[in-house]
Amino acid sequence: MVELGIVDIREIVRLINSNYGYDFSIFALTSMKYRLEHIIAKNNLPNPEGLFRKLSDQPDFFDVFLNQLTVPSTEMFRDPSVWRWLRENYFNNLDDRQLSNFKIWLPYTVSGGELFTLTVFLKELNLLDKVKIYATCASDTSIEQIRSGEYPLKKIEVSVENYKRFQGDAELTDFYSEEKYSVIRDTSLIKNVEFIKDDFNYNNAPKNVRLIIMRNALIYFTPAHQEKLMKIMHETLSANGTLVLGLKELIRTNSNSPVLFDPLNQNESIYKKRLV
Repeated sequence: MVELGIVDIREIVRLINSNYGYDFSIFALTSMKYRLEHIIAKNNLPNPEGLFRKLSDQPDFFDVFLNQLTVPSTEMFRDPSVWRWLRENYFNNLDDRQLSNFKIWLPYTVSGGELFTLTVFLKELNLLDKVKIYATCASDTSIEQIRSGEYPLKKIEVSVENYKRFQGDAELTDFYSEEKYSVIRDTSLIKNVEFIKDDFNYNNAPKNVRLIIMRNALIYFTPAHQEKLMKIMHETLSANGTLVLGLKELIRTNSNSPVLFDPLNQNESIYKKRLV
C-alpha cells in the first residue's frame, strides 16, 4: 500500500480546500492519513500524485471521494446496551406531550447502519411515524447507497447477534431480504427520513432537536474541532435535549470553556444538555 507523508497530506488537504471549499485540516492527522491511503488503494492509484491529479482534473470524483473518506458504521445495533437503555430509560418514559414535534438528528451518517438501527428501534416502539429523523451525509453517493437499502452480507451476522442481545420484539431478518452478496434492508423504514448534505462544520444543522446520536465519529477530528462540534450540538438541542456518543468517546472541554453537558449515563456515554 502507498504510504503518505505529512507533506503529501497537507498538499491534498490544501487542494481540496482550494477547489471544493472543504477544510479537512479538522480531521486528526492519523485518521486522515489512513483514509487517504485507503482511497488511493481502492481506486488503484499508483501514488499520492495520482490522487492529487484525480481530484484536480475530475470534479465528479470528489463526491465519490467524500463517500470513501468517511468511515462507515461497522454493524447494526452496535453496543446493544446503549439501545436497551434508550428504550427502557428514555423513550418508555416519554408521554404524548413530550413526543410532540420530537426531532432526532444523526450528524454523521455514512452507510446507514445507525440509521436503520434507529428506525427498526422506533418501529418496535410504535414511534417511527411520530418522530422526525434528520440524517446528515457528506456526499450524494452516501445518500443514494443508503436509500438503496443495500448492506454487506458479511456484516449482517454480527448485526443479527447484536439485535438478539438488544432483546428486540421480532427477528432482525424481518427487516431485510438476502441476496447473493448483500442484503437489502426494508427501505420503507426510512421513507420519512430527511437527508441533509453538509460538510463537517454542520452549517445546515436542524433546530430544536430532542435527541442527537453521533457515535464513534468525534474520534476522527482534531481536539479543536471536537470542541466546536460540541458547541454546535449544544446549540442544536432543545432545552431538555439528549446527546449519545460512542462508548469510548469522552466530552472534553477547554478549561476556559463552560460545561455544556451533564451525564445521564456515563457508562453508555449518554448526556443531557446543560443550560448555560
